[in-house]
Amino acid sequence: MRAQPTLEPTDVEQPSIEQPEFDHLVHCVPDVESTVRGYTEAGLPAHANPEYLGYRNGAWRLDTRYIELSSIVNRLVFLDSPYGRAMKGWQPRADELVARGGGALTFCVHVTDAGATAERLRARGHGVELLTFAREGSPVSFREAILTDGPPWAPFFVTYEPDRQTILAKYSAGRVNRGPHDLAGILVETPDPRASAAWLGGLLGIPPGASPTVVPLPLGQVHFTEGPADAITALLLSGGSPPTTVIDGLAVRPVESVDGSARA
Repeated sequence: MRAQPTLEPTDVEQPSIEQPEFDHLVHCVPDVESTVRGYTEAGLPAHANPEYLGYRNGAWRLDTRYIELSSIVNRLVFLDSPYGRAMKGWQPRADELVARGGGALTFCVHVTDAGATAERLRARGHGVELLTFAREGSPVSFREAILTDGPPWAPFFVTYEPDRQTILAKYSAGRVNRGPHDLAGILVETPDPRASAAWLGGLLGIPPGASPTVVPLPLGQVHFTEGPADAITALLLSGGSPPTTVIDGLAVRPVESVDGSARA
């Protein structure tokens, strides 16, 4: 398990060259097909992908951003794969989420160079694993920088080759189906929302916005609310009339329902 240090507010170091943006969230679920139906019925059109190396996923893809629906279908094969080895630190928590019906594991931030981000974070005292993934026969590869010392909801970082817009235009355009709603952000429940927001802002190099409990991450703000979960608990939607529901352990609700979101 990754260490979970006490969060201390940190000074924001603005790494403008990294251009951090919301990329995706990982929703661990018992069965991808069932979760796809749940998302689609809620007005978030999702799709499932074929099994690969003991793993199956799907997504609600909005554009370059997506919500990944994640499930292990052959544990022995998956744990021996590059993806399973990369998931080793997260796996106990992912198993706990699936055992209770599902839930959000973590979220991913896109940066211009995951290697440079890893170097910056290591220089600030963080433990970081830097991994490269290239699926045989695929024109797409990606590099991830994964914290080993953050809180349970801490993000990881990714850079793609080719870049996200090229991937979207050449390989993923046919799978984009946002539906009537947009992703405004995510909600994280923590014992100390202000300290957690200050810690995340410092990690990402994003100065605080109008609210001390909202980190204005481009393409998907991160809202914090007080509670014992210390986890990502909800997707926050805008556009149309977003539903208020729960899909396999992850709440879905309008962003306006979060206290202070309109001011933020």
